[in-house]
This record gives sequence, C-alpha cells and structure tokens, in this order.
Amino acid sequence: MHPYVRFSLALAVASLARGQVTPPPSTSTTNDQAVLLDDVVVTGSPDPKTAFDLAQGTSLLSGDALRLREQGTLGQTLDGLPGVSSTSYGPGASRPLIRGLGGDRVRMLESGVGSLDASNVSPDHNVSVEPLFAERIEVLRGPATLLYGSSAVGGVVNVIDNRIPSVAPTAPVSGRAEARFDTAANERTGILAVTTGNEHVAFQFNGLRTETDDVDIPGVADPSVPTPKGTLPQSSISTKSASVGGTYFWKAGFAGVAVSEYDTTYGIPGTEPIEIDMKQRRLDFRGEITQPFAVFKAAKARLGLADYTHSEVDTTTGTPNTTFNNSAYEGRLELIQQDVGDWSGTLGLQTSRSDFSAVGVEVVTPQSLTYNHALFALEEYQLNRSLTLQFGARVEFQSIKLGTVDPSLPLLPGNTSPTSGEKNSDHSFSLSTGAVLYPAKDYSLGLSLTWSQRLPTAQERYSNGPHGGTGSYEVGSPGLDRETSIGLDLTLRKRAGFVTGSVGGFINQFQNFVFEQRVPGLYFQDATGTFQPGSPVLADDLPIYQFIAKDALFYGGEAEISFHLRDTDTDHLHLTFTSDYVHAQQTTDDEPLPRIPPFRAGVALRYEHGPWSFGTDVRHAFRQDRVSPGETETAGYTLVGADVTYRFAWNRIDWELFVRGTNLTNEDARLSTSFLKDVAPLAGRNATFGLRAAF
Repeated sequence: MHPYVRFSLALAVASLARGQVTPPPSTSTTNDQAVLLDDVVVTGSPDPKTAFDLAQGTSLLSGDALRLREQGTLGQTLDGLPGVSSTSYGPGASRPLIRGLGGDRVRMLESGVGSLDASNVSPDHNVSVEPLFAERIEVLRGPATLLYGSSAVGGVVNVIDNRIPSVAPTAPVSGRAEARFDTAANERTGILAVTTGNEHVAFQFNGLRTETDDVDIPGVADPSVPTPKGTLPQSSISTKSASVGGTYFWKAGFAGVAVSEYDTTYGIPGTEPIEIDMKQRRLDFRGEITQPFAVFKAAKARLGLADYTHSEVDTTTGTPNTTFNNSAYEGRLELIQQDVGDWSGTLGLQTSRSDFSAVGVEVVTPQSLTYNHALFALEEYQLNRSLTLQFGARVEFQSIKLGTVDPSLPLLPGNTSPTSGEKNSDHSFSLSTGAVLYPAKDYSLGLSLTWSQRLPTAQERYSNGPHGGTGSYEVGSPGLDRETSIGLDLTLRKRAGFVTGSVGGFINQFQNFVFEQRVPGLYFQDATGTFQPGSPVLADDLPIYQFIAKDALFYGGEAEISFHLRDTDTDHLHLTFTSDYVHAQQTTDDEPLPRIPPFRAGVALRYEHGPWSFGTDVRHAFRQDRVSPGETETAGYTLVGADVTYRFAWNRIDWELFVRGTNLTNEDARLSTSFLKDVAPLAGRNATFGLRAAF
C-alpha cells in the first residue's frame, strides 16, 4: 500500500478512536457533520435511510456545502469529494469519476432517472444536468447495480432538483435568484427559480443563462506547440437552461410532470478546431403513493423521456462534422413492502430504450437501438438493535440492434465487421449482501459484498471511425464478453462528538474489464483512409484507441475526518482532513490502467460567526507515475482556495454576498484522469463574486 495511504488511514482511525473517549452529547444540532450523516439519502435505498445507516460509502452535498462547491459542470462541482475526481475535458465537459471508474460504470441520475444523454460515450460529451439547479447531490461510492443497473458498478451520482415539486409549498410565492461573475473566464451567470401554489398544487419555474470567455491559465497550455500564453484556446462556454413543472397533491400521495431544455455550446481545447453544440429536450414524470395498499406500504414511479442531440462543429467553417442523436426513455417502479416482523424490502422494475445515431463525415459508431429491462429485489433483516443485514438480486436483459454499417471502413487485424441489422441479445445477473453494525453510540460500520455483471455497450462493441472531438480514431471489439466483478466495501462512520466523519476501504476484482487503450505505432491516415504503421506523416493523422478487455484489480480507500474545535450558539470552527487513493492494475499483463487519479490529500478550515462565514482549504495531488503504456506521467500540484460569505435580511428577502477564490497560487495543475492533460491545464488564479437572494 502507498505510504501516504497508510499514514492517512492511521490518522483517520486514530482520530475516530480518540473521539470515542469523551464524546460530547450527541444531541447537538450545531454539528454540521452530524446533520449530514443523519440526513436521509434517497439514492442508497428505496426505503428512507440516512447516510449513517447505509452499507456503502456515501457523500452528500446540500445547503451551504453545495453552494460553496457549485460550478458550471457536474465533474467540476464534485471533484475533490472523497473518491471522486473528474474527466476534465476542458471547462465545458467534465464528468465525475468514482474510484477511478467512469464512462458506462458510473450512472448519472437526475432526480432518480438517467441523464439520457451521450456523456457515457465519450469524455468530450458533457452531462446534460445543470448542477446550479441542484437542491442536493448524492454520491454513492462502489457498486449500486441492484438499484440502478449494470452501468452503476462504479457508483451513482444523483442530482436532485426541484423541477417537480415533491412537497406542497408553505408560501404562495417563494424562490431564489443568483448572479455571479468570475475573473478567470469572465463568467456571467444568472439564475432564477420560483415556486408558487398551495396545499393541493405546486408549480416550479427555473431559468439559467451562463456566458464565459476562454479561460485564463498559468503559462502555456501545450508547451510542445506554439500557443498563446496565459489563455486556454477553445475553452469558452455558452449555456441556457429552463424548466416548468407542476405537482398535484392528495391525501395518499402526489404526481407531477416537468418539461425542460438544456442548451450549451463549448469549445474543445487542444484538438482540432472543434466546438460542441449540445441540446436536450426532456419530459419527466414523478409520482408516489405514501399510504399502504395491498401488501405494500408505499410505491414510487419515475419516468424520463429525452430528445438529445449534439454537433461537433468545425469552427473554421462553421459547419458540423458530425451530429449525434439519442432519443431515449427510462422508467422505474419501486414497491416498498409492508414490514413482516423484522423483515422489510422492496421490489422494483426498470426499463429503458436508447435510439443512438450519428450523421456526418466522422461517424464513430453505427446507428444502434438498445433496450434494457430489469427486475430487482432488496430485502433487509433487523437481527437486533446493533446489526442489520441486507440482501439483494437483480436480473437484467439487454438487446442491441444495429442500423446501416459502412462496409468500406478499414478494420484492425483480428476485428470482424458487423453487418447491417445485426442484433445482439444478452442478460446479466447481480447479487449483493451487506451488513450495518452499530458497535457503540454514534458509530456505524457498513460492509457490502457485491457480485455483478455488466454488458458491453454498442460503442464498446461497434465503434470504428475518426472522432474529431477526441482527436483519435476509435475502434470497438465486437467479440467482447460480459464484464464480471466482485466488490468489497467497508466504511466506519462517527456522527457526533468532537471528531466526526468516515473512513473506508474497498477492493474490486474485474474479469473482462473493458477499457480504451492506445494502439502503439499505428495511425489512421485520413487522406488514404487506411491504417499506417510508424509515426504520423501528415498533420491530421490520428492515433488509434481500441476497446479491449483484460482482467483488472482496483483497491484503495477514502477518509473524511472533521474536528469540531468550537461549537456554540454564535461560533463554529471546524477543521476537516480528506484523502483518497486508488490503485488500478490490469492483471492480465500486470500493467497500470490508463487515466487513474493519484493519491490526494487536503485540509480545510471553516469559521462561522453570526452572518459571516470564512473558509480556506489546501488540496494536494501527488505525482501520478503509474501510467499505462503510451500514457504520460502527471506532475503533482497543490490548489489553495478561500471564501467569504456575508448574510443579511433586507426588505423581507434573505441575501447572501459571497467571494470565492480558487487556485490562488496560480498553479499549473493537470489532471491524470483527463485525455487532455498534456494540452489543457486547469484554470489559473480565479475569484468568483456572487449575490444570492431567497424570497
């Protein structure tokens, strides 16, 4: 194990143990960490549970903690949480990674239903979820395949917003507004959210507009080529988002619908002169029965339908090279059983459809129609007051049917060409067991063991073509078999006292782990339409990346420990330490896997007094020198931040004035998890100024 990991875990365990000696009373409500651990997490279980009672590692962002982290993309917002990093494909596209896993292994949810976009297809595709509308964000680390499918083997990110009101409003009109500006990209953002209604009906209106310029960076983006100093070319963003929703409430439950749109245009740094123009139109339904019926005590239904498109536009000509479309839906029904003695449980059904296609000069994957249907069951047995046991199973069915396949495309040696209309049907099975032990007052120990299978996607099987957004030629492998994994997760939590927080470890063994690897010494030459060995001859020759399967092993851990130095009615002073580590090795050839985050550690100090709040934090990422063949190493870096917030009431409105500084030392920081790490560093020194109003 990495020496820094041993030190961090030893510090965390010692801190938790020290807090057990003379803990203050656990009834205090001023302890932020206690409040978070006792908050209900909807992602981890269909039956309401708190983060303290879950078998898996969980992070929850809401309230002030969420507002302090909010940024324009989901990956940027969550980067730095224990076990969470980001793909960082420039400022406009950043998808979360959990414990080094991303793509089709981490599910992006919008209030419990999939994001229904193409963000799992390629790292240059942004998640079509607006984090600035979020009421809370829940991150479930480790396999969540039983609830959300085989594509949640790495974890789940659930962005919960208020597009469909779930509780009746307490005032005829309420809402919030926000304006913000930053110095690194000249960001101009405006947000308005308004709720109106009564005890029987509620309506929600949301709107957002964001504009940025190219972002400021320290030094030169790509030292190997002549580029402007101090600016990251092709990094500007333009986003607008809006939604209208309504809910009807009655004694036994509620039902609501919402329509929304998300439009964004953003540049792709360091590649061809490419700009992504992305649009999504979406309809959502949410309903719950909250009173018992038949053998069930409650029921929850979710449905999302979306029409998604994005074009990769050549900025020199203004014409699209390729346009991607995805017409998709996803629905789920959860039936929560009546308790029978010490047993409780949930039965569920999930179904989805994705009609994915691409049109243009760079069609990477042929048109594909994917259906996915699943049944799942989760059961819980309360053995005694100190131990809860959990069991679950899921069976999943998937079919992929191809449209027209271009027979003229070149094939890598060993690959066979799929045929037009080809259909592939398969099934997978997942099992899990878990336990939550309460060894002492305010302590819980969660243990989960999951055996799961993931079916390869159409992109992993059938890709074969140039992709301007990533500057590569992507090749699938039609013969890929189902991916099987066994995951073990252990988490210790403490929710009250001088020391609170959690520390955990995990290990995940994969068979037939599918990943994209560079094919050494081979390039695609667009001028001839052939694969050429050796070095690139022409400027537009593309490196080749192929989806392959090897056995793999992931292990590591996370820690988040808070010391509550002062907690009174008027003053709160908290010191928080965080760290995480991932070791990822493909065991077939005993080589590191590509784009894995390094060991990271951080410390944050926060002081609150009356209307004032002050914070500062330091996060360090160590050098990543465990790299796959053909991948470059990444230097370590340290990011320093600070923030100040002042709250006041005026004219019956609660106001909040804030200033947040990031990368205050102007560090040249490059993420090992990014395809663009050699050509696109993170933003340089930045200050964000904002004003929020709640009415």
